[in-house]
Amino acid sequence: MPSDTQTAQLQLRTVPAGFYRGFNPAVSITAKVLITLLMLLILLAPALATQQLQMLKDLVLTRFAGWYIYLLSGFVLFNLTVVCLPVSGRLRLGPPGARPEIGTFSWLAMMFCAGIGIGILVFSVSEPVSDFLTNPDTLGGALPAAQAETLPSAMRFVFFHWGLSAWSSYVIVGLALGLSCHRNGHPLTMRSALEPLIGKRLEGRLGDVIDVLAILATVSGIATTIVLGLEHICSGLSELTGSPFFADQAGNPPLVALLTALVLAIAATIASIVSGLERGVKWTSHCGIALAFVVLAVFVVFGGGARVIGVFVTSLLRYVQTLPSQMVTLYDPVQDSARHLWQGDWTIFYWAWWIAFAPFVGLFLVRISKGRTVRQFILGAMLGPSLMCFAWFSGTGGSALLMEIDGRAGGTILQAEHAYRIVAAVNVMLGPTGAVLMTAVLTLLFLVLIMASSTAAIIAIKSIGAGGSPQGETPLHSMLWAVVIAALTGAIIAAGGIGAIRDAMLVMTLPFSAVLALMFLSVLRHLASGA
Repeated sequence: MPSDTQTAQLQLRTVPAGFYRGFNPAVSITAKVLITLLMLLILLAPALATQQLQMLKDLVLTRFAGWYIYLLSGFVLFNLTVVCLPVSGRLRLGPPGARPEIGTFSWLAMMFCAGIGIGILVFSVSEPVSDFLTNPDTLGGALPAAQAETLPSAMRFVFFHWGLSAWSSYVIVGLALGLSCHRNGHPLTMRSALEPLIGKRLEGRLGDVIDVLAILATVSGIATTIVLGLEHICSGLSELTGSPFFADQAGNPPLVALLTALVLAIAATIASIVSGLERGVKWTSHCGIALAFVVLAVFVVFGGGARVIGVFVTSLLRYVQTLPSQMVTLYDPVQDSARHLWQGDWTIFYWAWWIAFAPFVGLFLVRISKGRTVRQFILGAMLGPSLMCFAWFSGTGGSALLMEIDGRAGGTILQAEHAYRIVAAVNVMLGPTGAVLMTAVLTLLFLVLIMASSTAAIIAIKSIGAGGSPQGETPLHSMLWAVVIAALTGAIIAAGGIGAIRDAMLVMTLPFSAVLALMFLSVLRHLASGA
């Protein structure tokens, strides 16, 4: 039953007619104006913008690294505790008696592809290789670099970055929104997640600010995702065509190739999103899952073989054993500078990325999870995808490392550039014809997952801008947001290169991390009232 503390539904202002019919102009227009101003600053004063961005990034890493570390570790502990409580089996993300509207397979497929799919493909081989070469264990002298015994150590850091910590932030947003919106009837927009704490004041400017921060975080996260995917698309096309247009001799894609791929990817995304949630996200997600299983099967069969199971089990045990201490470890920038730099480049970057994804993934998960209990939601949205990620990285990155340890790869994977490592692994596993076919599949899969993630992000942005109103579901606004995201992404790439996208995301997600902490308190109040 809805709690006795439930207040009247939030009433959010939307425009009854005109171009912004069904939208809250204070949110939609403000977000677009801020993004446009940022884009103009980058284009008109690229040196100044890059300098300021670097300064802000250094500030975040110096002053707020601990905030990111302890925030997500708190979410993990909280979610695992809630699953064990009886109240989690009684409370539903919906009215009493509600049942799930989407089947379990489609639910998991849409959640996996929209929430994290492009990332696991981008880093499938690259991150295990990077952690094999350098990780806190090797930097601290506990293990020799790039030796066979380093494999479990490398994989447990990969599991750490893609496991429970990542999905815990999505779960917090999903629970806060699901209990407020599906259960208590508030509009499906980000401010509603804080209704138990702030109440009717969310109908005013404070609520507008929260929604704008959520949109800015979402845009920064999806821009980072798009660029990482584009880098690999260009690498794949370079391998397939041999053309220097897509990558230089060092394997780095030039600006014109990235921008061309960006235009094509956004055009495909627009085609996906205007077809709607059922056809657009659902079928691209199904296609992405099918292609991903093909890729995983090829890596296991032709790469690591049955030994992948050992990699999975050993790495999972190492991850579980070290998680309690690892998720609260913060390296000192003076006394342990090497591991501090590694933590900033990898762990803090990932934690910021998950926080950037949290608004749109959490909102998207709520849209497809109505009727599920709190326990089902946490298990499905936290444990299930984590295990899927672990299996994926064991099969792809684990196979690549096994081929290097055996001497089969001869160092070609370890020495390859970031975006070429997965292609290098394919070339080692397969003959010339098979390698060409698999590279083509990988390139297509990168495009499909960009479409799935971008479509889910734009659907969420529109829902936030419309205050949860269904009248905001218009194709024209989808196309407009796709263009805005593409323009900002292109401007940052042109001004500061691919690395600037990561810096921008790290800075832009900091304000929303405070909102995320408040959502945690909101979920606590929901659970207390429903106990």
